Amino acid sequence: MDAEIDVYGLLGISVGASEKEITKAYRIKALQYHPDKNRDNPDAAKVFHDVKSAYDLLSDPKQRGEYDERQRARLAKRQRQNALSSQRKRMKSQLERDERAARSVHAEQHVREQQVREEAARFRDETLKAEWRRDKQMREHVRQAHAAEGEKAQHAQHAAEVLSEADELDRTIRVRWDGEQTQHSLESLRAVFSQFGELEEVVVAPVSTSNARRRGTGVRPASALVVFKSIAAAHALMHVQHAGPHIQSFERFWARGAEPEAVRSTISNHRFVPAADSSTIDSTRRRSKHIPDISAIDLRQIPGSNLSFADFEALTLMRMRQCVAAESIQGACN
Repeated sequence: MDAEIDVYGLLGISVGASEKEITKAYRIKALQYHPDKNRDNPDAAKVFHDVKSAYDLLSDPKQRGEYDERQRARLAKRQRQNALSSQRKRMKSQLERDERAARSVHAEQHVREQQVREEAARFRDETLKAEWRRDKQMREHVRQAHAAEGEKAQHAQHAAEVLSEADELDRTIRVRWDGEQTQHSLESLRAVFSQFGELEEVVVAPVSTSNARRRGTGVRPASALVVFKSIAAAHALMHVQHAGPHIQSFERFWARGAEPEAVRSTISNHRFVPAADSSTIDSTRRRSKHIPDISAIDLRQIPGSNLSFADFEALTLMRMRQCVAAESIQGACN
């Protein structure tokens, strides 16, 4: 008989069954599995033999006691194994949970790291785009500033060229004062008018005996021609504001009788330059090598001109002296 067979279960009785219950159960099982009654069941003989062995074992108190002891030991062992199995199962389940949690944490960490990398890349791209836009705006601003400066410099240069290349009469101011009350020499006139710009020439007109008195008023007029090296200086003298008494004592007129066209066009274009800036223009550009013959000018053909004969004579004498000086310089160079 196999030692692993549960004899109590085979007979269908409990562990604490009495001998009477064991005998009754045996008779029932023996009749049920007797080979003569189970000719078609090949396993009936074996079951009948196991039932007979189980009855013999339980009928002997000693064998039954040993069998019960072995069963109890086997049951305790099985219980211990079951307990260990349960513990192992719990441990395995815990390990699996921990592993799943670790994988989940790792996955979440990986997702966060990926998000951080994507955010860093996006921030880097936005920063580069912002820097590119700022750089483009700065370059455009610099370009516009350079263009504005170039245009301003071009306008200033154009104005300087227009003003510096102006005709000598355009740079000449005729001044008149009371010759009896105030006496002026060339030095005093230069001192008065040099504050407006660099002077090229100052010529005091001679007073003719026929014009010693003006309009019978008893006032003896005196006049002079003030030639500036810059038309801007001449304009400053004509339009001086808050002039002191030493300037108010002079009557001032443009030599041509009207404001030069160069001044009007420059002011209308807002490109008029101050007198101080005109001093930087090369003197070789301000002094023409060809000295015009102003004696051939018919002053009556100039609209608004009011040069007196004395002023015209003074201007002619000034040009003659300049011609002689120019010829002397040219002879010395040769």
